[in-house]
Amino acid sequence: MSGTWLVVAFALAIVALIALISKFKLHPSLAILLVVLGLGLAIGLGPKKTLDLTYSGFAGTLKSIGIVIFLGTVMGQILEETGAAVSITKAVIRLVGEKNVDLAIAISAAFLGIAVFADSVVIILIPIVSTIAYYTKRSMAGLGTLLFLAAYITHSLVPPTPGPLAAAAVLKLDLGTSILWGLIVSVPAVIVTWLYCKYLEKKYWVEPKQEYVSAAQRAEEQNAKLPSAFGSFLPILLPVIFITAASLTDSALKGSLVANVMGFIGDPVVSLLLGTFLAMALAGRWDKTVLNDWVEKGIAGSAMPIIVTGLGGSLAALLKDGPLSKELAQMIVNSGLPPILVPFVISAVVCTITGSNTVGVLTGAALMQPMIGSLGLSPLATFLACASGGQWVKIPNSSGFWVTTTLSNMDLPTAMRTITPATVVSGAVSFGFTLLLMALHII
Repeated sequence: MSGTWLVVAFALAIVALIALISKFKLHPSLAILLVVLGLGLAIGLGPKKTLDLTYSGFAGTLKSIGIVIFLGTVMGQILEETGAAVSITKAVIRLVGEKNVDLAIAISAAFLGIAVFADSVVIILIPIVSTIAYYTKRSMAGLGTLLFLAAYITHSLVPPTPGPLAAAAVLKLDLGTSILWGLIVSVPAVIVTWLYCKYLEKKYWVEPKQEYVSAAQRAEEQNAKLPSAFGSFLPILLPVIFITAASLTDSALKGSLVANVMGFIGDPVVSLLLGTFLAMALAGRWDKTVLNDWVEKGIAGSAMPIIVTGLGGSLAALLKDGPLSKELAQMIVNSGLPPILVPFVISAVVCTITGSNTVGVLTGAALMQPMIGSLGLSPLATFLACASGGQWVKIPNSSGFWVTTTLSNMDLPTAMRTITPATVVSGAVSFGFTLLLMALHII
């Protein structure tokens, strides 16, 4: 099957998905499933392979993120019910002021993104960001996008997250060097994306999800006594500390008893489970309401993100394991582009097709590794170009796209006008700064 038809079929599938959801008001889960099955048949995979990839993509995505979504949603529900989300929000506003809450979100998410997948950062912090949006009358189109993008940038650029870590290893780049320059390139990308999200806030108004602000409204109406700020922060901070410590000990003490213990405690599932019980403790009682009813509310809230995210994984598997990504990557390699553009474009295309920045960064590095000498590129420049391209372009085949869309209360057309172009901005700034460093002969 020709490469041209593969590209056309992919573009038509995305258009059909947007039309089914926005024009015909079909639920996203059914729309994605229809598009996945139709695209698989259209690009010649046949019924069996199309179904196999649908199942494996769904299962593979939920294997890594499903329990995290469940626990994160339950913990968020409990933080709302106890008033902890309100307590945290008021503490943040007192600390930075209403005008700067978006910058506080950007800094927090960027820090967390170094150790935690961007989708998980959204799941952990969305109740707080939604409550901030409610109190400060800010749009979730900007704040939700910023929450995801700030984490996404550092997760794409800074080891020890999986994509950059693997890319540095493939390119035989020193880990300390890759961390340092990944952080340096992340700074302008986060700053420009933060400014861009300010523009999105003014252009698109999106209310926070009602379930995230209902507790805040009840607290205002009842003048309820709130938990302490420290106690409220703890269920969120402790998992972050454990996850970060697990990454650091795995790098520094790999195979040791300390690393193994921290690897277990710092697994997102285990650390979020601990955080969930800490959140329950804020209620000051251990009755059926806390231990069962609030958990059931959280489970109900997690169903939609889990199903839609899993089906997004089906679409990603179809594109990643089908012929499209390999065909386009080879076309780019043979295109005669300027050397530094080749790793950027390969990573961007693979990221867009597969929905995974991890796969995009790693694939770009793997394809470039044998060629960097002949192309006259340094391993560091190649690494940064791959990590910049790996941020382009989030569309509805990405779990992070769907998690952010659904939890930020955005519809698909709004998400395509906010999250998608924001990833173009972040990738372009990262790559532009990389070109500047090359032009100045710094890297």
